[in-house]
Amino acid sequence: MSDEHSPEYYKKKFIPLIYLVGGILIAGTIITFAADKMGIAEKWGFVNAIIFAMSVAVVKASAVIYIFMHLKWDIKLKTISLTLGCTVIFFIGMMWLTVGREIDSNKPGHSDNTWSHVTEPEPETAPETK
Repeated sequence: MSDEHSPEYYKKKFIPLIYLVGGILIAGTIITFAADKMGIAEKWGFVNAIIFAMSVAVVKASAVIYIFMHLKWDIKLKTISLTLGCTVIFFIGMMWLTVGREIDSNKPGHSDNTWSHVTEPEPETAPETK
């Protein structure tokens, strides 16, 4: 029983997991960089390139979350589910407050502008005399 809590037990169990996550992060970075250098956006289109890059990012983030945020050991996924749910609600709220309010604002240069622009009156010119 005490053997399960020895430092050697944890070294044998966790060091390979750390190397695995590190390998996933390095491989994902290389794949994303190589795809950019090969011109994936020009070949597949910009939207497909974004989907590809986000897919690689999700795999990398999942590996980090699964091991380093202890999702692997969260038995009923209660803690992480509550945390992620609160994070999503917070993110949506912040985006609504920032980006959502930008839609209704009137800024200089727009046709529905309510800002007053003071312009200097043009100087009157004297009539030309011949």
